[in-house]
Amino acid sequence: GLPVVGKMSVGICLLAMSPFLILVLVGSFKVDPSRWFKMPIEDTEKLVDGLDDDVAGGFFPNSSYGGILWRPFLNNLFWNLNSFDAAGTLVAELDDLNLFLRAMMLGVGLVVSFYFFPLLIAIGASDSEQTDWTSGYLAAINSEVVGPWLGAWTVFAAGISNIAMFQAELSSDAFQLMGMADRGHLPKLFSKRSRHGTPTFGLILGTAVIVVMGVSDLDQLVEMLNFNYSLSLLLEYAAFFKLRISRPELERPYRIPLNTFGCAIFFFPAIAMTLVVMSLATFTTFYFALGSWITGSLVFYAKKRASKRSPDGVYEPLVSGSVETPATVSESSAPS
Repeated sequence: GLPVVGKMSVGICLLAMSPFLILVLVGSFKVDPSRWFKMPIEDTEKLVDGLDDDVAGGFFPNSSYGGILWRPFLNNLFWNLNSFDAAGTLVAELDDLNLFLRAMMLGVGLVVSFYFFPLLIAIGASDSEQTDWTSGYLAAINSEVVGPWLGAWTVFAAGISNIAMFQAELSSDAFQLMGMADRGHLPKLFSKRSRHGTPTFGLILGTAVIVVMGVSDLDQLVEMLNFNYSLSLLLEYAAFFKLRISRPELERPYRIPLNTFGCAIFFFPAIAMTLVVMSLATFTTFYFALGSWITGSLVFYAKKRASKRSPDGVYEPLVSGSVETPATVSESSAPS
């Protein structure tokens, strides 16, 4: 169940972060601060040549300014720092929401810190050039700055961190499918739990999707995921403001201590950057998103038709108090 996934993820997280903590502690004495201000090369033709025609297409092909290819840069930055909202799919499984809020804030701080400071040390303590920074180059940096043993440890830590990412992604996706099924947006099949309290069919579907998409080009896959995730973020922001205005009295576990105008200013940078990331997408990504919208719309209208035909059938909407919790599952499965 979720407790096992959570404990394993915490252990793997500590192991995965340890080589970068060592890099910061040891490499900070070898830093040349002048390297932090070294500008990237203006000629990006060699970097563009490394992209295939599809990835380099779109409304803004080969967007570069100041020696930076902005499409891969922003997509990788966005991908590495997003999906914090996915933890919200697991809130119903928790007893203490205050602990959840503290964990989320701590998680944001840790993620940003363990990207920013290791990269700061890696740039300042090595003689690397811009063209050297390809996939897996941090392991080479760790070997150069600290020693070959840390480079090997980095590769190992990166490998097992994928296990934790897989577990977390699979869990959040499965519980999101279960929540949609509880509310009548998907067949009730996805709301069924195992004896461990986990949504079995959601886990099976998530695993199948990951296996199928695993053969795709990583850069293109990241961009597609970012684009669709950006759409979901815009919907979440819209829902936030809609509820702020139409349901101000609604009980909330946490309320941003700003009025609606203050929230608009607070959210503006995030919304603007989300739109920028979407604008840099390739045509293939736009086609993928269009296909996703059409498929989702067909499923939604098929669900509505099925609900009208059989209101008590597999598409029965959520009734207050009808959602099974891990505790009720255990009680119902216990021998009488």
